[in-house]
Amino acid sequence: MLLSRFGGNLGKRYASFLQVGKSRNQREIFENLKNQYDDPHLEIVALTMYMEKCGAGPSETGYEGQLEGIVEVKKENPDNLLVFLGIDPRWKNTGKELKDTVERYFETKIQVSAERSVYPFVGLKIYPSLGFYAFDEKLKETFEWAAENGVPVLSHCSYLGGIYNNDTDFVNGSLNPIDVYEGKKYADTFGDGTQPPSPDKSTNVFKWIFGQNDNKRNLNTCSYFLEPASYRSILEHFADKEKPLKICLAHYGGDNHVLEESEGKSPGKLYGMIQKNWCAQIKELIYKYPDSVYTDIAYTVGNRATHCAFFKDMKDPVLQNRLMFGTDFFLTEQIIPEKADYNTFKTAAMNQPIGNTNVWEMMASKNTRSFLTSKYYP
Repeated sequence: MLLSRFGGNLGKRYASFLQVGKSRNQREIFENLKNQYDDPHLEIVALTMYMEKCGAGPSETGYEGQLEGIVEVKKENPDNLLVFLGIDPRWKNTGKELKDTVERYFETKIQVSAERSVYPFVGLKIYPSLGFYAFDEKLKETFEWAAENGVPVLSHCSYLGGIYNNDTDFVNGSLNPIDVYEGKKYADTFGDGTQPPSPDKSTNVFKWIFGQNDNKRNLNTCSYFLEPASYRSILEHFADKEKPLKICLAHYGGDNHVLEESEGKSPGKLYGMIQKNWCAQIKELIYKYPDSVYTDIAYTVGNRATHCAFFKDMKDPVLQNRLMFGTDFFLTEQIIPEKADYNTFKTAAMNQPIGNTNVWEMMASKNTRSFLTSKYYP
């Protein structure tokens, strides 16, 4: 109440964010989001997340409880809600058990009415900064299954943005594992003499005084798990397959990297094996693996300064088929209301022509549908 009344615009935005976070359940959050839109046919992608091992202790319902909740919301909104199943190599004991569990969740249809049933999930979500690499051995079988069935994978990929693992010992001890696709340590995949990832050991006096120094260190160190370069071996592996793996490296690297790349600025020292702008790295992966790699502008789009960079990239004949629109509700409530975020970009993008269509139709419909299409979203 105080933030909303006396905090100015920033205070109001943060109060709105906290209000959504206080919601009683997933249904209430989804209704909050859906009610901000006038179009009853709008399809909204929602991402579940496995957060039992992020250093904050177990959740009240457990991850399976979260999934039960979202399946109920899907049953009530079979045509508007498209759910991605969050996976983590620590969720199950073996790669086979993880794959079998994922397949069971996807194949267990929801009975919407006497005449109709629908698949509950349409894609997979991973969040590597919670403490693992995408090339983890226990994810491989699930990715093989996803490629075979056309199931898309969406991975968080924003530099120093989002949630991270706050178990310092676990994070520092997990930085240089075996890349199962290469059969050697991650650092060794970059060539002779490349040094292993190094944990952040810096000290910020102000944060140290308030006991927040380890938090900042963990945030920085967890960036290694996310860097675009860590997806190279996976993409190369699936490039030789009859059916490639569709993967979205979300957020286009983050707004700062989008702007710096567009303006040709050096990113400076990065927490990553490759000292190169993340947006530029994602573009390179799209060019090299155009059948596999997508990206989205979720959250990043909330910074209006990035819009010109997106419109410029949408003139590129390769990139224009791989950029997707998203908002990242409700995290964006901290900076801009959902409806304003959506309408501002939509209005501008509809005035950007591409052949006989426009940027909005490409990013919010054509490219998104291409990414989503699978056995479970025909």
